[in-house]
Amino acid sequence: MKPQLEKLLQGIIRDLGAGGVNPQVSIPENPEHGEYTTNVALQLSKQLGKPPMDIALQVVERIKGIKSNLKHDDLDQNTDRSGQKASAEADVNSVLQDIVKVEAVPPGFINVRISEAGLSSQISRVLSEGKAYGMGPKTEPPETVMVEFAHPNTHKAFHIGHLRNIATGESVVRLLEATGKRVIRANYQGDVGMHIAKCLYSILQTQNSPLPPPTAGHEGQAKLPTSPRLRGASKTQSLVEVRKLPISDRVKYLGEMYAAGSHVYETDAGAKQSVHDLNFLIYAAAQRYATERGLPLSTTDYMSFVKSSRYGIDEIYALWKETRQWSLDYFEAMYRRVWSHFDRYYFESECLAGVDIAKDAVRKGILKESDGAIIFDGKPYGLDTRVFVNSMGLPTYEGKELALSAMEFTEFGHLNRLIHVVGPEQSSFFSVTFKAEELLNPELFAGKQKHLVYGWVRLKKGKMSSRMGNVILGEWLVDEVRKYVNNIIDSNKSNYKEEEQESIAEIAAIAAIKYAFLRVSTTQEIAFDLAESVSMEGDSGPYLLYAYARAKSVLRKAKGQNPETEFRNSKRIQENEKFEDSEFVSDFDINAAEFNREERSVARLILHFPDIVRDAAESVAPSMLCNYLFRLAAAFNLFYAKHAILNSNLKLQNSHLRASFAGAATKAGQGSGGQAKPQLKTRKQKGIALSEDSDVSIRRLALTTATAQVLKNGLQLLGIETLERM
Repeated sequence: MKPQLEKLLQGIIRDLGAGGVNPQVSIPENPEHGEYTTNVALQLSKQLGKPPMDIALQVVERIKGIKSNLKHDDLDQNTDRSGQKASAEADVNSVLQDIVKVEAVPPGFINVRISEAGLSSQISRVLSEGKAYGMGPKTEPPETVMVEFAHPNTHKAFHIGHLRNIATGESVVRLLEATGKRVIRANYQGDVGMHIAKCLYSILQTQNSPLPPPTAGHEGQAKLPTSPRLRGASKTQSLVEVRKLPISDRVKYLGEMYAAGSHVYETDAGAKQSVHDLNFLIYAAAQRYATERGLPLSTTDYMSFVKSSRYGIDEIYALWKETRQWSLDYFEAMYRRVWSHFDRYYFESECLAGVDIAKDAVRKGILKESDGAIIFDGKPYGLDTRVFVNSMGLPTYEGKELALSAMEFTEFGHLNRLIHVVGPEQSSFFSVTFKAEELLNPELFAGKQKHLVYGWVRLKKGKMSSRMGNVILGEWLVDEVRKYVNNIIDSNKSNYKEEEQESIAEIAAIAAIKYAFLRVSTTQEIAFDLAESVSMEGDSGPYLLYAYARAKSVLRKAKGQNPETEFRNSKRIQENEKFEDSEFVSDFDINAAEFNREERSVARLILHFPDIVRDAAESVAPSMLCNYLFRLAAAFNLFYAKHAILNSNLKLQNSHLRASFAGAATKAGQGSGGQAKPQLKTRKQKGIALSEDSDVSIRRLALTTATAQVLKNGLQLLGIETLERM
């Protein structure tokens, strides 16, 4: 309702003779302050030259006057089948209909309270729209946003920082899609550079004979083992032996080689020179790979920089390409495991032509030469000075970024915005590259890029370093949390079959990890606490899953469903993406519900879900949605604890009650007080006794169904799957 209230206030602001103010409507934390509040009077005070309270009282009287002047026909606009009003004016009229109280409070706030009929109609909307509830229409004109996230580098560890990056990016993508955006999922990965040279140097040094030719691949190459322990790969193993290992162990081997290569690079001058030569050979190999794929080429001759090497380009090309693919196969398996995917994979090896873009920027006066290098002088813009091409004529990360952005902004048609999900250490980098790109092509780049910072996931001894080999691997964390969940299930002596328990443990583990990362601001650093992440009593992913499963349990009991079929039904529902319980009570007219305190608390939160989704997307802040879902789950659990949802006379095992109640509530005269209460009398229908208690249960079942639907919709926007029972 926030957009409609803001539109209403915009009209009132014009009537008051003010302008240039965008009224902000927010949701008060305290329910006693209503469902919505605005500080528009405080915003207008200086412009109108009046005290905020005087303006607030004026606005309140205007709202009351507009509401009282509306004709009945204005309030009863035709709607489409989804319950959406036919026009923007009708939307505003609908909000006016739902307002039961509006008041001004010091020092000038305006609080708006929604009627029970308005809250109830929102419950009906949830039941009607199902998984579409909270999701906005496609933006007009169409808006395309690219979200660039994940960013694991080949030949290096996939650590828990990557898990946080993916959790953040995935949720941002889903939130933007929910607000009508066309979203492109991009992943920029480093597949050339010194880290790979160090890794391959160690591999080459540990081989006692010439490199064997690469094989076609291991049978299980694309599969990711989910055992909690990664088997170690000895540093003395030959490539023939390593190729026989599961993909996760091959990638662990690459991590070990990288850590060993980093150490020898720092301690051995001869090794350091060999690594540099190997680095140029890898770049030359990348150029060959680009040629084979028809990609733009750099004019740089990387072979000319090789001083001395015992290895030829053919040998290095084969080793680089094979080990690169090991990493990519493993990453793909991890993406699937955490329910993520990408539309476009960009690689550093594709961006070597950035050196030529940088040279063109020199000719345009945007970059300049300095001591044989090409730099951006950031001082005139209050930015750092950074190197785009080094003195050897090779592109730095900044130079490669020029080529990357050119591809990103042209490959998918017009791009309205590009969000980079990257750690805080790149803040200066992006400030400079954004400015350089804007100067190169203002129409293409100006004001369209955002660096979304996500904080480090820290250990007790500081942030992770794959160079030192003391990282926490992403797969290890998922497996450890999964093991922890399994232990909880076993300790509770649950009667799950093995397949169901493993499914529950996997989903709960992913939920625990993602929610722990998303529940705080993206910029906040995290010390991951395993026990806290799986708590069933705190602000955690499993807590939300349990609230959803509890609601589903109530609905199963109402339908008399055999719990033995639940796991099968759960899988079917997930596959079909169909929330059948929305149909279960969709025929019941609950517009005259009289909520108690706990019911109103839940209904109020359900009302706010579309507003929260919109705000979280606009702010690029998944934590806003996490906070909301936790409050909804807590409110539902309190409602569940204090009130019986079903009574002994209510058994919704078939359509008997649906037939009894469908259409029973007829609309009475409309007025400022909303709709009249339907007259539901005690009667007998096919042997089932219906009473006023049944009316209460109908209302509470509808509220329970709506809660489950909103929890499911919200969790999916966080990239979290739900469980039908826990």
